[in-house]
Amino acid sequence: MRHTALAVAVAIGFGFSGYVFAQSTTGTISGQAPVASGETVQIVGGSGFNRTVPVDNSGHYNITLPVGTYDVNLMQNGQIVQTRKGVTALAAGAVAVDFTNGAASSANAQNLSSVMVTANAIPPIDVSSTQESSVITAQQLKNLPLQRSGAAIALLAPGTVAGASALGGGPTGEPLLSFNGSSTAENAYYINGFNTSDPIGNAGGITLPYGAISQQETLTNGYGPEYGRSTGGVVSQIGQSGTDTWHFGGAAFFTPAGTMGTQGNLYYESPYYPATKGTLLDYRNGNSQWEQVYDAYVGGPLIKDKLFFFLAAEADRTSSDLIQPNTQNQEYQTHTTDPKYYAKIDWNITDSNILSLTSMKNNYQYGGSVYNYDYADKAEGTPVDYLNSEKQEFTVNVLKFTSYITDDLTLNAMIGKMDGTYTYSNPANSTLPAILDTQYQNPAYCPSTSCLTNQASNTIDSPNQKSEDVNLRFDLTYKLGDHTLQAGIDNETTNLRNAGTTTTGPGYAWIYGNATPGQPILGTPGIAPYVGLPDANGYYASKYTYVTAASVEVQQRAQYIKDTWQATPNLLLNLGLRNDTFTNYNPDGEPYVRLTKPQWAPRLGFSWDILGDSSMKLFGNAGRYYLALPAGVAIREASASIYTNSYYTYTGITPNGLPTGITPIASCGQTCGAGVPVSPNNEYGELLDPKTVAAQNLGAEYQDSFVLGFQQQFAQNWDYGLTATWTKLHRIIDDTAEGTSEICQQLVNQNPSLGTWNGTCPLNVNGSILVNPGDTNIINVANPAGGYYTADVNAIEMGFPQPKRNYYSLEAFVEHVWDGKWTAKLDYVYSKSYGTTEGPVQSNIGQGAASVSATEQWDFGQLMQYSNGVQANSRKHVLKGYGTYQFLPEWSVSAILTLASGTPESCLGAYGPLQTDPVGYGTEAYHWCDGQPAVPGTTGYTPWLHTLDLALEYRPEWAQKKLAFQVQIRNVTNEQKITQVYPGLGSTAGGASDPLYKSADIVNGVAAVETPRTVQFGVTYDW
Repeated sequence: MRHTALAVAVAIGFGFSGYVFAQSTTGTISGQAPVASGETVQIVGGSGFNRTVPVDNSGHYNITLPVGTYDVNLMQNGQIVQTRKGVTALAAGAVAVDFTNGAASSANAQNLSSVMVTANAIPPIDVSSTQESSVITAQQLKNLPLQRSGAAIALLAPGTVAGASALGGGPTGEPLLSFNGSSTAENAYYINGFNTSDPIGNAGGITLPYGAISQQETLTNGYGPEYGRSTGGVVSQIGQSGTDTWHFGGAAFFTPAGTMGTQGNLYYESPYYPATKGTLLDYRNGNSQWEQVYDAYVGGPLIKDKLFFFLAAEADRTSSDLIQPNTQNQEYQTHTTDPKYYAKIDWNITDSNILSLTSMKNNYQYGGSVYNYDYADKAEGTPVDYLNSEKQEFTVNVLKFTSYITDDLTLNAMIGKMDGTYTYSNPANSTLPAILDTQYQNPAYCPSTSCLTNQASNTIDSPNQKSEDVNLRFDLTYKLGDHTLQAGIDNETTNLRNAGTTTTGPGYAWIYGNATPGQPILGTPGIAPYVGLPDANGYYASKYTYVTAASVEVQQRAQYIKDTWQATPNLLLNLGLRNDTFTNYNPDGEPYVRLTKPQWAPRLGFSWDILGDSSMKLFGNAGRYYLALPAGVAIREASASIYTNSYYTYTGITPNGLPTGITPIASCGQTCGAGVPVSPNNEYGELLDPKTVAAQNLGAEYQDSFVLGFQQQFAQNWDYGLTATWTKLHRIIDDTAEGTSEICQQLVNQNPSLGTWNGTCPLNVNGSILVNPGDTNIINVANPAGGYYTADVNAIEMGFPQPKRNYYSLEAFVEHVWDGKWTAKLDYVYSKSYGTTEGPVQSNIGQGAASVSATEQWDFGQLMQYSNGVQANSRKHVLKGYGTYQFLPEWSVSAILTLASGTPESCLGAYGPLQTDPVGYGTEAYHWCDGQPAVPGTTGYTPWLHTLDLALEYRPEWAQKKLAFQVQIRNVTNEQKITQVYPGLGSTAGGASDPLYKSADIVNGVAAVETPRTVQFGVTYDW
């Protein structure tokens, strides 16, 4: 069967293509030609690209070039003797274009200039790849019923699942992702080869306007040594470029509120709180949402064959009405705008020298109003407050130069800069404090246990934060016989300015709690941290203060070398080595983490073309990957932060939630006395010595990854594959609060001048210290007389298990590539992620972003007991299918199907059989449930997800198929299963357990539930 150029492009795009360079903006065209004298291959297309390469003595040719669509001409003595038209070079992939025998003579010049590419001419299997990645093209994006985001595209790739909703979204609101069991803070995002990952906490990244995406490559596991800074996955987008042909177009998409499926109500689910189980928690039947999206683009030549431009803009506006749980009796009316702009200029200085400039801007804004809500009448009431207003603006500029110095030597140089501005405010500027954990209010004083002020947020980020990220790359590639040698540097510097968070209102919030009557709320009398007795019924309130603010920097430097060796005609080897170094600086510009000794990361891979015809291959790879601490870690860990609570009993609660008749409770913090502020982490606003912030022998997080796969084309247009993956996280970095206890005990024991350990720390030890939890850490503490006391502290002494995260998977897929009528792919992954840690975030309690590598989990040994189980991003079974069917010349239908088993639920309760709180983190912090150990994965799983999305498109012939009308229905069945539950049980012995346990988690007004059915109407025009 014969194919059009479009068919070829779609056929390549739907498969899982191998790649040459991860996050690449280039692809490869190679093939065989009949051996003849005076023979060359000319490649013409893209943005004025026009190069000629020789055919070697074996009839082989190869060229790496920018992604795009090209005509490939076989030349003899300067004349065209065969042509292959419309060949699409995919990002980091290779496509084989072979020429037939008997045609290579000047007598046949131009005879085959309009030949169509047959199905076998471009096989779906890329035997030049030693690894696996997914490439989705602009043509597919026009068809598939995807939410218009880079995250939605990435979720088509095997091994990719959505991150926990409690972690929120990326810097522009896009959902966070987990690749192969890794945490959401271990991924990297690229646009045209420039790193656009979140500069604060590595939570997501900046992405292109949807209509400006030429290709998106998603790497789920492993890549070559030229790239690093990820132990998870990679989302690499390539923007459109102008060509010698003028193009312009636009699109409009509408998702009316009236077509959204009714949102299901949520109910209390805790089996330990029978008084509320099964009763209404959140009336979501009254929720609604609408969205409007507008796209426009134009591109073409400024100077034919020389200078090209492409411009694109997107405006996305969403408005929602969200009724909050009956613990708040409020309704949020939110609005989000997310305009994006993209521009690219390509200048062919000569046929061998190309200069490109990419400029992009994202401007994400979020805000809203808060209204009273009457649950009895199900009616909206009067306005009471405004939500915190956010504006996050990012500007990206990237300059890239490519020089084909000779046919064998290529230079690539890139420098880019991303500037971020973060503006936060509260329009109401309420002076009242926020009220937290109202479920623990004494019902004798507030029967509804939902008495609140009009303060909708308890903290707000610093109003004028800024970030700057500069990335410099320099790469040389040299072809030497059967070897392609590559070497280069990859340097990145990130700066944050005025980054931090503060408590809203008067500078503090009130937190309600309940503890066991007659027992201290926290600790041992006289030893900090300590909090005395609650009231006779166990009730208390604490005045909570939280302040962080800092300007910090991170420098990442890397060098690499790589050899791509065609060892035999059928065997390709990739042999690479990378060295990463990281340095993190505190607000005074002093390094608090300096990892500048070589961190060698080998990257090895092979591809065996079993039959020698690109129809069957065996491939594999093994690699080590290092990850730096993000810049945001220093905001709390290396700066002068404040995080304290002052505790009180009370004799009343006002209707707006303020405790009255308060009496300070005896406590010990920096001093001892009634109402003394207490900080279990010693965060009292004091500047920290950089030599005491982290272990002196601290090592970077790293992971090893192994992949073995097989692919076969078993019939025309059909192929299948099997891939086994195993990853092992060897080392992590997180903070511990064992400084005043176990660490101080070892300091005393190992420094005789300090005397004998008596349970009280004689030193001013940081309450939070960055360590490698499974290793022996060398800790410095300042000696008041000068210098430092030093101690070696191991994991056993701190009560820690060995940190581990293992992931294995087996993937099987079958696909039918585009044949002019239909294409489809079905992919199944069986996998498990297990161990003692998820990684540098803690999804079950929503600690990511600014808490990356500063989570609660490793603060004390008691918090890590019984942590060894199935981890948060593990979905045992995931089946994905997607495809397009053109059932009439003008009509097509597309679909995406996802079936996924649930993620493990957590039960976090009070510690031990006696249900105590030995470290002062409350009774919802330990892997204990109702006095029994609660290993992750043993207390239940969230439900299976079954999602079907459909799209119907009409592209009329009378408009030359340039005009299209589309209807997309996402979540056709309106399924609304819970995707994450609230993990906090509390104490069931004496104190009141938390009625929210096992209910849907609700963070910032958004419930962890599948998005209801939406219907989107769209019209597009492409000229």
